[in-house]
Amino acid sequence: MIIDVHTHIYPERTAARTLAAVQDRAGIRAYTDGTIAGLKGSMREAGIEVAVVSSIATRPEQVDAMNQWLREICRPPVYGFAAMHPDLVVTPDLVSTVRAQGFKGFKMHPDYQGFFVDERRVFPFYEAAQAEGMSILFHTGVDLGLPDTVHATPQRLALVLREFPRLRIIAAHLGGQDMYTETEKYLLGREIYLDTSFVLRKMPLDILQRIFSKHPLDRFLFGSDSPWTDQKEELDFLLSSLPFLTQDAKDKILGANAARLLEIE
Repeated sequence: MIIDVHTHIYPERTAARTLAAVQDRAGIRAYTDGTIAGLKGSMREAGIEVAVVSSIATRPEQVDAMNQWLREICRPPVYGFAAMHPDLVVTPDLVSTVRAQGFKGFKMHPDYQGFFVDERRVFPFYEAAQAEGMSILFHTGVDLGLPDTVHATPQRLALVLREFPRLRIIAAHLGGQDMYTETEKYLLGREIYLDTSFVLRKMPLDILQRIFSKHPLDRFLFGSDSPWTDQKEELDFLLSSLPFLTQDAKDKILGANAARLLEIE
């Protein structure tokens, strides 16, 4: 079973406008129309059986509506990471309620949400997620659309790990887009999951080999960042262009690790 843990979808009424804005700001292209139908078509073409989708709340008052929409639209084989915002009040049952609603974890994008990943104001949420065993997928490293300030560096993530050693963190973009020296220094070998989204085909092979050789293979997850990459191209590259990975390693990265972490059968 091939699982893509890092995808994005948008409501049909706003998808075209959202894609155009991101393409213009970040200088990247979209490979689907940004809707759930577009994602499912891409999955079929690529041979990807399961996808996990995310939405980013840029204001706390958006969280409930976003999560309601995700609950309505996500059905297996498409699952959701719940939206969360650093300024949302963490009630005692927030995380357990999200789990009961069928979400597989949370998604946070510190650059879009305006917080540093190691700020103490977010610690109550981290504590609640750690206690409930819920994963948090973070954008990490440089965001091409907001490159000036990096809010989730590998070094800052390492500080979060020190405070919350049992928190299930998924660091997108192999631990920090365009910050791979820091990833090697601060994250490799730690209790943290790294997803392959967006950066896999853009990195030199020698850096990829170092990262995959220095971090436990059961802590890598396949992610595409669809619609911002082509899922089939990402999958084909992992299958055919990384000779240092054994078939057993590829099986773990492509699905077994995510199935275990996110409890997907």
